[in-house]
Amino acid sequence: MSKNSLTIFGLVLVIATPVFFFLLFRPLSKIPRPPAPPRYYPTGAKEVMNDAHEAEIDSFYQTVANDTFLTQSGDPLVLDSLRDNIYVADFFFASCPGICPVMSGQLQRVQQAFIKDNNFRIVSFSVDPRRDSVAKLREYAKARDAITGRWYFCTAPKEKTYKLANESFHLLAKEDQDDGPDGFIHSDKLTLVDGNGVIRGYYNGTDSSSVNKLMADIVMVLRETEKNYSFRKEPKQKKEGFGSYMKRVLQL
Repeated sequence: MSKNSLTIFGLVLVIATPVFFFLLFRPLSKIPRPPAPPRYYPTGAKEVMNDAHEAEIDSFYQTVANDTFLTQSGDPLVLDSLRDNIYVADFFFASCPGICPVMSGQLQRVQQAFIKDNNFRIVSFSVDPRRDSVAKLREYAKARDAITGRWYFCTAPKEKTYKLANESFHLLAKEDQDDGPDGFIHSDKLTLVDGNGVIRGYYNGTDSSSVNKLMADIVMVLRETEKNYSFRKEPKQKKEGFGSYMKRVLQL
C-alpha cells in the first residue's frame, strides 16, 4: 500500500471512528429516566388549574404525623422539622440480637452513599425506651459511625412510638408477650419519606438488593426537589459537541 493510500486510510479511520460510536451510543440517550417511586396512601383529590390553565386532578396523601422524640444527643427532634428533607425511617432496639444489626449495617451504606446530601436524613426509632436511654443510643450510634444531625436515633414512651409505627408508617411495632418484657416485635422494613412527609416506598432492610433499590429511589425523589441532582457534587464540565469535535479533528 502506497504512502498516500495509508494517509487516506488513516484519515478515513479518524473520521469514521467517532461517527461509529456516536451512532452506536446515541440511542442510549433516548432511554427514558426511571419514574420516581409512587406516593402511598391517598386521602382525597380535587381539581386544580395547571400552568397552562388546564384542569388537572391533584391528589392528597397521608403524611407522617408530627410528634417529638429525644435523640442520641439529648436534643428533641420534632418530626415536622424534617419537612423539605428526604429521610429513611426504621424501627429497632439496641439489644436486638437478630435483624437490627443487619438493618443498621445497611443504613450505614445508605448514609455513606448520601453523605454529601444536605437534604437527606435517617431516623431510627427505638421500640424499647425502658432500656434505650439517651446514653445507650449515643453508644449505639457511635458504633455505627452515625453522623450527628444526619442520622437520628430516637426514643419516646413506647405508646407514642408504637402509634407512630402503626398509624403513620403502617408497620408493626409492639411488645412480644410470648418473649417476656424484653421481647419486641417490629418490622424489618425501611421506609422512604419525601419532603412533604409522604411515604414513597418500603424496602427490606436485611436484603442488600432491596436497599440498592431504596438508594436508587432516593435519587429519584431528590431529583424532584433538587434541580439537576447528581451523585457528582463538583460542577460538570460542558461536553464538547459532535460538530465541534469533528471540526477539531479535521484541523489536526
